[in-house]
Amino acid sequence: MLVKSIVTPFIKIEIMKKTFLITIFCLLLFSIPSCKKDPKSDKIDPVEVVQDSTQVAVEEVVEEKKPVVKKKKKTTTKKKPVDKSMRIPGTAYSTKNVDAKSYIRNYERYVSNYKKAVASQNTEAFFKLSDESNALTRQYNQLMSKLPGEEIEKLSKYMQIKSQQLAELSAKM
Repeated sequence: MLVKSIVTPFIKIEIMKKTFLITIFCLLLFSIPSCKKDPKSDKIDPVEVVQDSTQVAVEEVVEEKKPVVKKKKKTTTKKKPVDKSMRIPGTAYSTKNVDAKSYIRNYERYVSNYKKAVASQNTEAFFKLSDESNALTRQYNQLMSKLPGEEIEKLSKYMQIKSQQLAELSAKM
């Protein structure tokens, strides 16, 4: 019994120590803040600071001036009547016919491409020119049925001059 009387107080002390430690541990756990975002902090309205408006009224008002834009002077020149006629290259003639002008432009482009093909002696370029030549022949045949006699004479003189140029270029090959 003596042993029992000596051990019992130590057991009581041990139990008290455990209880005390558990209580401290629990208090520590509850006192540590949570890592989660506080939902109440999101809904807090910002506090407005009242400013004295008398200083604003005392300040001078500065008006901004818009930059002055100089207006262009209108020049009053008489418009020349637009001459819608096109000079036919290689001749002293000109034409006002839209279809004839289109044909002349296409034919001039053909002659320019032909000159380039002769200079480069590229056989592929000549094959492409044959297709272009066929299209020009069809366009010429359509023009002959549409144009008046005077325009046909002008265009035939143009074609004579251009065919001479192409013959000279062919002779250089």
